[in-house]
Amino acid sequence: MTKSKHSTLDAMLPGFQLVFFEIIWPAFPWIKSIWIRENNRQLQLFVETADEQDEKEWEDFDYLVREWLDVKEKLLDEQEPDLKHELRYTVRHGSAVPEKRGYRELMSDRLFKKIAKEVAPSRLEIGR
Repeated sequence: MTKSKHSTLDAMLPGFQLVFFEIIWPAFPWIKSIWIRENNRQLQLFVETADEQDEKEWEDFDYLVREWLDVKEKLLDEQEPDLKHELRYTVRHGSAVPEKRGYRELMSDRLFKKIAKEVAPSRLEIGR
């Protein structure tokens, strides 16, 4: 079995950012930023928040992330039918992203504005 050419975070990050821009970022205004890294063939998300959230909010966040990854897995399977893709992930959260741990910016207000300016200028007026 060969390694998927689509499995690296470098290849997937722009698509992930667009999904978070469109779906996840607007749904959770309490999120300050979201960071991502790949470790041992698993995606690790770090959600920076200003305030603690209840279990229901985290369940909703996890549900949307899992739904998105399920769609991504199916797309990868279609592109490379000889491989079975499984995108595993974990989510950590806190008031500040751990420094020097290899996280890359997945979404933030700065990145939201940059993407909106390029692909959806009307979103700049609407906001999240």
